[in-house]
Amino acid sequence: MGDSVSVDALLRDPTTAEVTEGLERNPGSGRLADRGWQPLWFEVRIAVGDGHDHEFIHSLVWREPGRPAREVAEEELGHTLEEALRNLRDLEGYDVWPEDVAEPRLRVEVE
Repeated sequence: MGDSVSVDALLRDPTTAEVTEGLERNPGSGRLADRGWQPLWFEVRIAVGDGHDHEFIHSLVWREPGRPAREVAEEELGHTLEEALRNLRDLEGYDVWPEDVAEPRLRVEVE
């Protein structure tokens, strides 16, 4: 077991600027909008040990029509957390693993 890790995640409606920036970074995702998928903003703050943020990850994600927002948030959290912990180990030298995450806090502010 490594250092203690706290995780705060949020899924919310994006601002117009966030959608614009997301489409500029990944123009192909415009096809999802054309199919009626909903853009959402997802962000995660990860703190190791002392409580200071060591990773802040954010992205525009897309929800297919009819899919529950919580399901989207949980899936994104799983992908993001795995990659972020690997980066903290490989690039920052922290001994952090999924079992070191107490209980991620996940807020979903979208219906």
